[in-house]
Amino acid sequence: MKTATKLMLAVSAVALAACTKPDLPGSNLGGTFTAERFLEQDHGGSGFNGALAKEYTELARRSANKDQRWYNATAYIAKAEAAEAGADVGPWSPESLGVSGEAANEYDAVVAAILANRGERPEACARAQAMWDQYLEALRGQPGGCPDPEDARALFDEAMLACTGVSYGNSFVVYFGFNRTNLTDTARATLDEVVEAVQALSTQALSVVGHTDTVGSYEYNQGLSERRARRVADALVERGVPRGAMTLAGRGERELAVPTPDNTREPLNRRVEITLSQ
Repeated sequence: MKTATKLMLAVSAVALAACTKPDLPGSNLGGTFTAERFLEQDHGGSGFNGALAKEYTELARRSANKDQRWYNATAYIAKAEAAEAGADVGPWSPESLGVSGEAANEYDAVVAAILANRGERPEACARAQAMWDQYLEALRGQPGGCPDPEDARALFDEAMLACTGVSYGNSFVVYFGFNRTNLTDTARATLDEVVEAVQALSTQALSVVGHTDTVGSYEYNQGLSERRARRVADALVERGVPRGAMTLAGRGERELAVPTPDNTREPLNRRVEITLSQ
């Protein structure tokens, strides 16, 4: 046995103790003897199967090199080899990993979505399938497992959106505190989403319109709504959106999202509405 292989198995044994329930469907001890050579090579090709082979190879590398779990890497290698050979390789079922709950309820829909879209978007759907398998691995290993379930879920959600071709919406709302123009963490996250949508939709123009609640004079609220619009526009410019692409306006308290009497604090009325157009 090669020294490198001995070291791989030794490291794998340590990793097995660190992560709970590490074994994955299709993992095998014999595969660890050839895993290193497989991962040193490039794998993949055209179409869905080619993209799938590439994605599973990357998961195998993550499992072997980052997590130091060579035994698990063999499961992903087996799927990569099968995909590269032209076999119909589907995503793991939650049942096969002993996972229940939300993932089990989603499984049929995930399979259907990948099958329906992989012809049109092969690379995106191959990634979605691989990220689903990684998500199940994370759920099986929790708590204390690797990878982290929340991180794995975020990667899967992002990949599935790309697979299904779900487009970004063209309108966003940023909310403000009472008599405030500063951006909260939630507001900044919303602006990050705006920038992603601008890039995804090749947006040519943005409308940025500020609003207030009914506390304060008409004149004061008009100015406050304009300042809010400018604050949002400045933040978008900082994120790379051209200032010239934006039209700014303030509506004061004239267009309430939630109708209220005068002098009423209403968080949903303290906002800036951002609308994207081609």
